[in-house]
Amino acid sequence: MDHEIRVALVGGSETLRKSRRELLATSSNLKVIHDSDGFGLSPESLTEINFDVAVIELRLENQSALDYIKAAFVAANIRNLSFGRVLIAAQFSQTQLRLEAIRAGAVDCVFIDEGMKATIDKINLCGDELSDFGIRELLPTIEKPGISGTDFQTLTLALDTLDEKEAKILHGFCELKMDAEIASAIHVPKFKVRQTISKVQSLLAINTRSQLLLKMFEAGALAL
Repeated sequence: MDHEIRVALVGGSETLRKSRRELLATSSNLKVIHDSDGFGLSPESLTEINFDVAVIELRLENQSALDYIKAAFVAANIRNLSFGRVLIAAQFSQTQLRLEAIRAGAVDCVFIDEGMKATIDKINLCGDELSDFGIRELLPTIEKPGISGTDFQTLTLALDTLDEKEAKILHGFCELKMDAEIASAIHVPKFKVRQTISKVQSLLAINTRSQLLLKMFEAGALAL
C-alpha cells in the first residue's frame, strides 16, 4: 500500500472543495483531514493542522494565499514549528504565479485547466517532505531576474562560511542534481547533503529548498 498522504483543503466554495474531495477520494493513499473555506482559519492555526500537503485557494477571504502562507511561516518560525507542504490552487496555469507561490513558500501551484490527474500527481509528489519539483521544472525555462546588491552581499557572506565539501554540495544542488547524485559525486552520505542544504537555508533565513534554489538562481549561481 502506498504511504498515506494527509491533505488539508483551504479556501474556495463548498462546491469547489466538494469536487476536490471527490477527486482525492479516487486515490486510496490520499486522505482529507481538514476541509474549510478558510474563513477564521488564521495562519497560526494552519501550522497546527497535522497535514502533509495543503491545497490552498489563491483567493482567500480578504487576502491572498501568498500573503497567508508567508504569515504561516513567520508564525511557525517564531514558535519553532514546522508544517507540511503547500500547493496554491488557481484557475489557469501561469508561470509567474508559480514563481510567486514558490517565493512565498509553496512547492508549486495546481491549476484547474491542467486537469484532475495533474492535481493528484502534484499532491503525491508533495508527499516527499523535501519536494522541490516545481522550481526544478521552472528554472531551465526562465530568464534570470537578478538580485539586489544588498541581497547578493548577504548571500556571499553566508556562503563564505561553508567548508569545501559543503560548497561542492551546494554547487551540485544548484546544478539541479538530486541528493543521491550529489552524495555519490562528492563521496559523502546523503544525510550530509541534506544537512548542508538545511544549513544554507538557516544561514539565509529561507524556509524551503525551493526558495533556496530560486534565490541562488537569482544570484547567478545556477549553471543552466
